[in-house]
Amino acid sequence: MSAGTLHMIFASLVFSVAYSFIKILTRELGFWETAFLRGALGFIILSTWLLRVRQPVLGHRANVWPLVSRGLFGGVAMILYFWSLKMTTLANASSLHYAHPLFTTFLAVPFLGERLNRGKVILVLLAMSGVLLIVQPTPALLKVGSLPALASALFASLAYVSISFVSSREHPAAIINALSLATMVLAAPMTLLAWTTPSPRLWGFVLVAGVLTTVAQFFMTMAYKLEQASTVSAFSFTSILWSLMIGALIFGEIPDRLEAFGIFILFGSLIALVLVRSRAASRTEVQEAVIVPKDI
Repeated sequence: MSAGTLHMIFASLVFSVAYSFIKILTRELGFWETAFLRGALGFIILSTWLLRVRQPVLGHRANVWPLVSRGLFGGVAMILYFWSLKMTTLANASSLHYAHPLFTTFLAVPFLGERLNRGKVILVLLAMSGVLLIVQPTPALLKVGSLPALASALFASLAYVSISFVSSREHPAAIINALSLATMVLAAPMTLLAWTTPSPRLWGFVLVAGVLTTVAQFFMTMAYKLEQASTVSAFSFTSILWSLMIGALIFGEIPDRLEAFGIFILFGSLIALVLVRSRAASRTEVQEAVIVPKDI
């Protein structure tokens, strides 16, 4: 197994561990305050780094609108994802959030000029069947927490499409900083209305989650430097499997048979879909079309 692949698998594991801390925070502080604190901590860390490397904290003025759209779409996605972490299992929320390539595949047609072929359509339909098994949309079985997780995937895909317009012209930290700032601003009103002062233990969880996501971002960046994106991007979906194991070990969350079957169908079809899109992108030399999961 290559060094790039190992870096990506480790990054996915660290992300999953970080989100287990965030899940605890959403239960005790609420998802609005958790999102606000996550955005604020990220903004402080990234702004400090950007100032150190002499880059504009808010990005270059020429890229303002792609950065604003990236921040807003990504901020909404993060808040929805944190909401789902509070309401449903770690594996359920993770698998549905990482379904964003389904939406990106369709959004890439008008915005990135990609074509839908028979293979992509088949994989999308297969992935959608996995989503239905996870959500189980019947009045008796519907998992309410699945809905914000699925909505977060839609907004995440919009954020990734926005990134494609600015990724080659802006510092990566500035792009992520747009997400942190937007999340902080979007969550601030509801946070102020229902502020709960975190205990020292919860402040520790906030710091741990912030450090872990920063470490995960570093290893993910290294993975793309060591290996082609088309090779390592599929391994980012191991987050789904890590979340399944962490949820079972830490929170005692055991999915039922239908949900587990849906998770594995979705996992396999998403890997195949990303590989198909990556190969198509490399053939047409449109690297921006390779949309890969990052920290929302």
